[in-house]
Amino acid sequence: MHQPLKNVSNILSKIISHGSTKLFSISEDANEYKKLKRTINGDNKNSDVSPDIINKALMEQACEKLKNEQSIILIHDPSDIRKPYSSEAEDIGKVRDLNGRIINGYSTHNVIALSDKQQEITLISNVTYSNKSSNFLHQDTIHKLDKNIEFSGKDTAKNLYQSKDYFNKKTITKEEIRKSSEALKEGIKSVSITHILDREFDDNDYIQYINELNDQFIIRSKKSRTLDIINKDNKKQKLISYDFANFSSIKFQKLSIKNKTIQDGSIKVEWDKFDDFTAIKISILDRNNCNIYDDSMLLLTNQNIDTLEQAYSIYKNYLKRSKIEYVFKFLKDGLGWEDMQVQDYKAIENLISIAFYAASYLYEIGKEYAHDDYTVMLASLGDGKGKVTRHFILKGIHVVMNYCKFELHRRKHNLSDEFVDGLKNAFTVEY
Repeated sequence: MHQPLKNVSNILSKIISHGSTKLFSISEDANEYKKLKRTINGDNKNSDVSPDIINKALMEQACEKLKNEQSIILIHDPSDIRKPYSSEAEDIGKVRDLNGRIINGYSTHNVIALSDKQQEITLISNVTYSNKSSNFLHQDTIHKLDKNIEFSGKDTAKNLYQSKDYFNKKTITKEEIRKSSEALKEGIKSVSITHILDREFDDNDYIQYINELNDQFIIRSKKSRTLDIINKDNKKQKLISYDFANFSSIKFQKLSIKNKTIQDGSIKVEWDKFDDFTAIKISILDRNNCNIYDDSMLLLTNQNIDTLEQAYSIYKNYLKRSKIEYVFKFLKDGLGWEDMQVQDYKAIENLISIAFYAASYLYEIGKEYAHDDYTVMLASLGDGKGKVTRHFILKGIHVVMNYCKFELHRRKHNLSDEFVDGLKNAFTVEY
């Protein structure tokens, strides 16, 4: 397991042991709180706390872990840091809550890696940004500038655009695609890179960009995507209703997707080659040959597809994208990714990055640690009931830390065994 960065190690252990990024909550006293705050603000001498430094360390560790791999999948996905009650935080932006409502928060772009040989997740990078930053320029605004459409604040936006001193979701995504690809290729000889992205990244600009990097991609397509083909209604042909040249089916006895179980059905796989990509259409059919879902899944790739097996492998690889959703859940539920109560943007950015680094530390608990005595005991304390997962290990760490905290308090105040027994009985705590 990798060693944490020097100045990060203390706060890293605090976040892991408490499952929170609230500095006041994870500090033992006021003095430690001040020290942690200086660390987060980057005020310590020779501080190695910054997203760039942390991402560099993550990449170095990834290259070492994956150095013998020939093919690596990189999953890119955004995740919002929702802070609905933090209106005073510096550069607080706007994001959506789980119900689609606009609330306060910050945006992040995240990258994880998988390989054919090692199915364990490797965390690669995390970038935090705000759409209310003075240098943020929305892609719609750029479109208006290109079309010379009048709008409020056009002159300011034009100056920012012309200076090229701006960023947005697209520039950040492209930069992370490039940086992760180049770093892995530099660290791992002759490695093949495949970028997996969800439908919000269905954009010809991304397709061209990844092609120029000589990488591969799997991108889920939007239902609205059209082809450079005019249909019988004299309109551009939609990909979703296109008659694919190649098709076949895979039968299955039982298939579980999310909370739905389908029996005795089939997966219809269709594919066809276009100028810049091959499109693959996936339909899940029941025993009556009826579509389970209202819409089929459309996938775009630049990989060579000649057979059913090749087309189906694209679908199976795309499904691995869901793994990053579990990373976000672990970060938010287990490590308090959204809990932070600092106001300065630099501190917010650093805390988000350190929590991501903490997750990477715990995600290294793979098969080689599954039978370690300490690991097994921690999972047992975390109610693992024989299962050794990072979730139960983290819960076990919290149990141990709470016990240690209690023992320190007991010794400090010289509490008798009788008093402790009375305390246990009063609150019906079972041991």
